[in-house]
Amino acid sequence: MRLTSRSIVSALFLVLALGLIGGCGESRPDPKSTVKDLFTAMRDADTTAVRSMVDLRSAATGITEDLPAIQPADSLTVPDTAAWLLGQMTSEGGRLRQRWLSDNQIVLGDTEISGDSALVEVSFLDRVTRVQYYNKMRLVFRSDRWVITHFRTM
Repeated sequence: MRLTSRSIVSALFLVLALGLIGGCGESRPDPKSTVKDLFTAMRDADTTAVRSMVDLRSAATGITEDLPAIQPADSLTVPDTAAWLLGQMTSEGGRLRQRWLSDNQIVLGDTEISGDSALVEVSFLDRVTRVQYYNKMRLVFRSDRWVITHFRTM
């Protein structure tokens, strides 16, 4: 079988077109990088970065029963609770910041992605007692980035 220059050009064009189509698939960042960046922003007390990575309203609605010792007064509205949660995550005396970052080694485990939702395993290993606290953070993909919507405090 003899190949003509026309069939070679056609074959090359087909390979190039398939390569371009295959390369146009949706490429999303790793949800684990959002979780890692959250801990960096908390250490740096970067409220702007935390706001961009965490849906504070969603997280605040599920967190109040998880923090009985520091939960806000019953009279706080959801926006107030979201502001309170931001303070707990970023202020020097924030209980959540202390709970997650003080004397803990943070280990990011497996990531499960299902459509626009993801779960990232997070373990906090107490450096003093060597006790491990296991957690999963829920993220959703919004506007070309992963946003944390739910977590347990430990």
